Amino acid sequence: MEAADWARLDRRGRHVLTTRAVVAGLSPRVVVSHGSAVALHRLPSVDWPRGPVHVIDPGRDRTQATARVVRHPGPIDAHDTVEIDGLVVTSEGRTAVDRSRTASFADGVLCVDAVLRRAAARAGCFEASDRRDPRRSAGHRSLVDAAADGMRRLLFERLDREPGTRGLSTARGVMAFATPWAENGGESLCRLALLELGAPEPAMQVEFFDDEGLAGRCDFVIGDAALEFDGKAKYDDAAMRAGQVPSAVVKAEKARERRLVRSGGITAIGRCDAEDVALRLPLARILRDLDVELRPRQNARMWPHRQV
Repeated sequence: MEAADWARLDRRGRHVLTTRAVVAGLSPRVVVSHGSAVALHRLPSVDWPRGPVHVIDPGRDRTQATARVVRHPGPIDAHDTVEIDGLVVTSEGRTAVDRSRTASFADGVLCVDAVLRRAAARAGCFEASDRRDPRRSAGHRSLVDAAADGMRRLLFERLDREPGTRGLSTARGVMAFATPWAENGGESLCRLALLELGAPEPAMQVEFFDDEGLAGRCDFVIGDAALEFDGKAKYDDAAMRAGQVPSAVVKAEKARERRLVRSGGITAIGRCDAEDVALRLPLARILRDLDVELRPRQNARMWPHRQV
């Protein structure tokens, strides 16, 4: 391809193109897997792969790695594969299992969070609905949790069928910790940061109501404080602003916050962005301004009821 076309691709796009090129020279029995499958499925990742393409080769009994491709041993069941743009790829569930066993805890959580949320979306849980009272909101949460827990059970079952013990403990922790309530990878990373900083476990996407109906939804709620994760696109992307100028978006947000506080569900709202999450210290300061007590040693690695 032309160098200019390559330069316009993001890192995920470059890895997908590299995967297509590498697989074209391999046996037709191989299945794209691990980080390469994450890229093909458009699942979130902490850091898109720069290295070799990953595949599962049913004809191998041990891993073989070169600078260009890593061949993982098979076998792999047909029901654990899907076709994406002409490539045979591990299914979302199998990809989540492989990612949880072989990648970092954070990358595993990002992947499984997205898989759980997609399972709830396929069940129709996020279709437009009229939730104008707490009862309907609670029913919605129950449906999302039920769909996600069904997928979580399938992931644990797949994990139990995997040979060997490498990464099993980490994968179990990832699957227990994951949630369908992270709307994007940024919120998944923010939740991980809250854990590491020692914050109490937050409720996510909590809806608050007043006499007029739904006052708003908050990304994270800890006690009587709310934390909103703001992606840069919220103010910079014209499509996300729905034609409004950034100042109008900010004004609408302030009006929404006043209404949320008046609803009586929360008393304070803080805001953070990707840089705050990555650096940790700015996020810790925001939490302390909200009077959220941080106890890193108490959290250790998992919130208490999530430990497995």
